[in-house]
Amino acid sequence: MPPPTPPTLIAGSRVHLRHPCEADRRAWVTLRSASRDFLERWEPKRPASIDGFGSTGFDLYKHNADTDRQQRHLIIRTADDTLLGHVGINEIARGPFQNGILGYWIGEAFAQQGYMTEAIRLVLQRGFGDLGLHRIEANIMPANTASKAVIAKCGFRLEGVSPRYLQIAGVWADHERYAITAEEVPQLPRR
Repeated sequence: MPPPTPPTLIAGSRVHLRHPCEADRRAWVTLRSASRDFLERWEPKRPASIDGFGSTGFDLYKHNADTDRQQRHLIIRTADDTLLGHVGINEIARGPFQNGILGYWIGEAFAQQGYMTEAIRLVLQRGFGDLGLHRIEANIMPANTASKAVIAKCGFRLEGVSPRYLQIAGVWADHERYAITAEEVPQLPRR
């Protein structure tokens, strides 16, 4: 008998978020591989020993999915349990900062359908609720207009530009820095 699927952490009208498990390996690798050209230009290059679109990438993803510093969630379409992508909060800092960095991707076949907007809104609820964060930031390459449009719909504001912020495809790329705080999401309960 296969191990049980991890529980839903938070659910919206069309998608729900949960941590990955071994049973997700095939769907994750299939989705990432099919979307490689769509995703690769926006993602950091992994070490040669890790294929970010293959099984070794899934191993790393699953291993770091539920830690004090990382909360990574699969985006699952509720109607048919289809894996659509990922949304997570990375580099969680505690103490007086209470900050995390948003990361996300969606399979090419599911882009531009509103799934990511719903998933980001859900992860904000989880981040500002269960995780007790005060601030969540998103760092986006200036040319990634689709990604910037999604976070704008979710209430993020532009804070500035971080020159040579992250290495993408072997090049130090500028990123625009967006953020949102718990006070800027009025429907959230306060801690």
